[in-house]
Amino acid sequence: MRNRAAVLFLAIFLAGCGPRLVYPHLDWLIPWYVSDFISLDSDQKNMLEARLSKLLDWHCRTQLPAYASTLRALGQDLVASSPPVDAAALQAYSTRLMALWKELLYQIGPDIAAILATATDDQIDELFHNLEKQNQKFKKEYVEMPPDELILNREERLIKRTKYWISTLNPEQKQILADWNLQLASIGVDWLQNRAITQAEARSLLAQRHANPGFRVAMQELIINPESMRTPEYQRKIDFNTAVTIRHMVRLNKLLSEKQRSYLLDRIESLAADFDILSCDPETLPKPDFTEAERITR
Repeated sequence: MRNRAAVLFLAIFLAGCGPRLVYPHLDWLIPWYVSDFISLDSDQKNMLEARLSKLLDWHCRTQLPAYASTLRALGQDLVASSPPVDAAALQAYSTRLMALWKELLYQIGPDIAAILATATDDQIDELFHNLEKQNQKFKKEYVEMPPDELILNREERLIKRTKYWISTLNPEQKQILADWNLQLASIGVDWLQNRAITQAEARSLLAQRHANPGFRVAMQELIINPESMRTPEYQRKIDFNTAVTIRHMVRLNKLLSEKQRSYLLDRIESLAADFDILSCDPETLPKPDFTEAERITR
């Protein structure tokens, strides 16, 4: 589930995967939005490759160093025993990392809109056919499953991801995760409904892509600020779950052993070091291989 409702900090902290899996393949980032759902022709691939070169240059020189420094500061705060990190501090890191993500969307938005402006009707049909397949997969895994099973699966994921960062859990820590899991509001139905609303808006815009001179600006706005399509109730649930998550992370952090703090700091430093390594001249990064990207993302 690619959940943009999640705060980026929480995603990084809990996902259990670092930039080794993401940033070495930044050249998939725009194709993920586009060629994951549309078969691009040669002209579109050439346009995309040219735009990716500029994106890689900007990203390597600006965002990756910012991620590295922010993560190191976060790591120091998380392992400090006095004063222990509090919810306000975690929220501040969340806000900073989410701002970096938003900056990336601002850079990507025009590129995606430009590619979509060239799409044929067949490509648009393919796009929404593939989106609907993804919707149905999500519905099967996160909506139609029995509630008890959904809760159990979520707790198992939470335990697995937390163990990645702090290693073995003691009984009290496991209880915190159980409490955390049970207090989270279910948002699967809301997420799916929001996705349908957003996709309907996108389809309406794309239907006018040749006739509406404001198409690119409107499409960029939808890409950059998809949260504008959320209902107030859905946004309240997102805010509630974020608050629950931060509160329990504070609880968990207070119970870390010295061994676990050391383990956590090593994990975070490894993540930051990956960003350091990738903060390089974009000429040294692999060029986009659309055949491979399409094979993997489909």
